[in-house]
Amino acid sequence: MVMALSSRTLASHAAPRRERRRSGRTAAADPGIAFLVVVAAAAVAAPLLTRYGPTDMSKNAVLAFPSWSHLMGTDQFGRDILSRLLYGARTALAVGVGATAIAAVCGVPLGLWTGFKGGTVDAIAMRGVDTLMAIPAVLLAMALVAVAGPGSLNVAVAVAVVGLPQFARIARAGVLAHRRMEYVEASVAAGAHDVRIVFRTILPNVLSPVLIQIPIGVSRAILLEASLSFLGLGTQPPQPSWGLMISESREYMYAAPWYGIFPGAAIALTVLALNHVADRVRSQWRTDPAR
Repeated sequence: MVMALSSRTLASHAAPRRERRRSGRTAAADPGIAFLVVVAAAAVAAPLLTRYGPTDMSKNAVLAFPSWSHLMGTDQFGRDILSRLLYGARTALAVGVGATAIAAVCGVPLGLWTGFKGGTVDAIAMRGVDTLMAIPAVLLAMALVAVAGPGSLNVAVAVAVVGLPQFARIARAGVLAHRRMEYVEASVAAGAHDVRIVFRTILPNVLSPVLIQIPIGVSRAILLEASLSFLGLGTQPPQPSWGLMISESREYMYAAPWYGIFPGAAIALTVLALNHVADRVRSQWRTDPAR
């Protein structure tokens, strides 16, 4: 009987490990995650993947058709489109990940604290958040960049401000749902400090919607950075950016259609992959009872 109990105990401990390994193998084979890994690796290894610099010009290869010399052709200045696409991925990922990280780091604590304290603090903070959310994202980002000036760094800050309200609202909703639960009231009765209750007791239990919002936030940030660069407010020439490449390709849509197709496809596929990852994370949290 003891042997049977020990066998069942070992099996019960082994099952979660097998499930984690199976989940890890499935994640590694996921097309969205695989595509994002390839994009990130290509952006980091850009100098090794192309022999041309993103700003190198060639008068003898203006608007050249894709060939072995230039796998994606060249632009109006003879610059290699593949090189600019890879270096543009650095800008897109840096702004997307950086702006989303800033928005999450600032927005989540704001939502947690105001939701937990309630009262006047919550009312004032949420009215400010509502004001930011009421303004269309592109218009708000354009206004902020117009004040701070164009450039990738200013765009990242503007995109972070635009994304902050979503994280604050999600965190606040989680706190409102959990602050009256027994485990929180037990922490209060035990004399725990408010900061400990918010960040050590409540935060781990409301983390799942925040994690789901991160890839969505990155995809929105990439689209917003591309939009601002397309309008001339983001990355400035001659530095590469996917949105800037699409903007420059408008005058050559018929003479060199590949010029705009490649950066447009890169934006679309990256955003689709990030949204797919968000859906995967959401389904994973819903189906795993341990979380």
